[in-house]
Amino acid sequence: MRSNRPLSPPSQTLTQAIGLLAAAALTGCGGGGGPAEPPSAVVALSVNLAGGAGPAGVIAQPSFHTAAVDLDAPDDGPAPHRALALSGVPTRGLTRERLDEAAGRSRALAAGSGDAAPMATSTAVTTYTPAQIRAAYGWPALPAGTTGLTAAQAAQLGAGQTIYIVNAKHDPNIVTELATFNAKFGLPGCGSRTLAANAGLPLAAASTSGCELVVAYSTAAGALTATPPAYDSGWATEIALDVQWAHATAPLARLVLIEAPDAGVTSLSNAVALANKMGPGVVSMSFGASEGSWTTGYDGVFSAAGMSYLAATGDNGSAVSWPSVSSKVVGVGGTTLTYGGSGARSETVWSGTGGGTSAYVALPSYQSGTIGGYARRAVADVAFNADPNSGQYVATLAPGATTVRWVSAGGTSLATPQWAGLLAVANAMRAAAAKPLLGQPHAALYLQIGAVPTQYAAAFKDVASGSNGSCSGCSARSGYDTPTGWGTPNVSALLTSLTGASVTSSGTSTTAASSGPQLSTASLTGTAGKPFNGTIGYSAPGASSLSITISGAPGGMSFSATSAGLSVGWPSPVVGSTHLVITLRDNLGQTSTGTVKVTINAG
Repeated sequence: MRSNRPLSPPSQTLTQAIGLLAAAALTGCGGGGGPAEPPSAVVALSVNLAGGAGPAGVIAQPSFHTAAVDLDAPDDGPAPHRALALSGVPTRGLTRERLDEAAGRSRALAAGSGDAAPMATSTAVTTYTPAQIRAAYGWPALPAGTTGLTAAQAAQLGAGQTIYIVNAKHDPNIVTELATFNAKFGLPGCGSRTLAANAGLPLAAASTSGCELVVAYSTAAGALTATPPAYDSGWATEIALDVQWAHATAPLARLVLIEAPDAGVTSLSNAVALANKMGPGVVSMSFGASEGSWTTGYDGVFSAAGMSYLAATGDNGSAVSWPSVSSKVVGVGGTTLTYGGSGARSETVWSGTGGGTSAYVALPSYQSGTIGGYARRAVADVAFNADPNSGQYVATLAPGATTVRWVSAGGTSLATPQWAGLLAVANAMRAAAAKPLLGQPHAALYLQIGAVPTQYAAAFKDVASGSNGSCSGCSARSGYDTPTGWGTPNVSALLTSLTGASVTSSGTSTTAASSGPQLSTASLTGTAGKPFNGTIGYSAPGASSLSITISGAPGGMSFSATSAGLSVGWPSPVVGSTHLVITLRDNLGQTSTGTVKVTINAG
């Protein structure tokens, strides 16, 4: 469908949204003068792109689990808390509200049967504090306070770095939940603010001496807005555990929570694009959708310079999900942790963790030289504790409530923000050593650590028991495997390796950053006396939408845009040359400007 309308006076900019297959045209008007006359207006168009439009109706799900146990406030003992869970209650996406309902039904049934112990047939649940997790995985010990730290000590806490936590929907109580979590476990407090819709991007550099929580609301197109998304109890639980455990692992890093308005794949990828505009950092994504032929169309959003991207592999057992399947994203799998508060930890594959071999994504070069037997991209890359029955404390507060409740959380969504915190600390230590950010860390993880036996043995605990399914590749084995990747971090040694790792400017030697939108046409030619029609080609790798601004057009020239290119029409062309200045801006925040010469020859 095509429509023409006169342009307004020169100072006015016109904007027209265009669907995937439909086009809208804006026609310049004037006195029919030659190309030398001033442009009649600036024309602005927008278009959805077929290559990045995404799968219609595909919704991502949060990847958290919570144990079916009613926890009291954490105690201060050195050993983890142990309790019995309510039997028969699924842990996937279990919120406090649903747990209370299940517990109420159990009590009612017990009262009717005369059973005095409604939770007698239950699973044993162990719940860990931040101090216990830090001790189990070998994180540097937390100092008694954060004043007077040396630069090296502050770097070990992630000072000066930013962790972007991308989720859908809204948690209205995230500030209170984090403050309660910090107070209970002796973690540094965080200032907080909500980012204004007109805030300038990129953000100012993060503080090197204190934590800040910044909340940003994203539109479906990836723009800042002052309107928070709707509340959802499941996503609110996901947000709470992501924020609290990213902070527990990198206590002085800045946390930027980006809330997308819905859980559609395109909305969430545009929220990641918004993070890219905010400045270098580590992006944590605790959600997933089943992979498809569309997945690589989003790789451009995971290509910004100075950015690291991590995603949960999912909690469906042997399965592959987006975005963890992207070759530019670190896929984080899950384990079951056993730790008594001192000594060495032991781990096995958590049976619910995702992982497997992609049906669509090619085998990346960093895997082809280091792991054998995989025809395409294999996930996970790494792992961390994720079993809700070896869970970790999370503070939750329902809307309208005044009392914080505690849950024992798990899922690969719990593993992901802790790995994000680890990479933020590695970046802080690299900055203190005057080294560039890690960016995409795959080359370091695979080629410089995993492929070197001495480095690997020091930096990772090789999880070699358990499985996430019955397939031939579902069981853990020595070295790399899909349920847990290289294994779980021995944090102090891994930080040393990552601090010394060599990286390229894009963060990995195996994948190049997106070059952004580009014109593919430099010139067009027509003949006077004949209506002129031409097409200006463009590309925008990984983007789902494109904004196009055209200046320098003579009177009478019209434009329309589709995913295939920019169509130019001129019913009565004038002999001479016209230079169209065209600016392309994609939804990933990348911009380019080029000139297309239109020459009209004499008839």
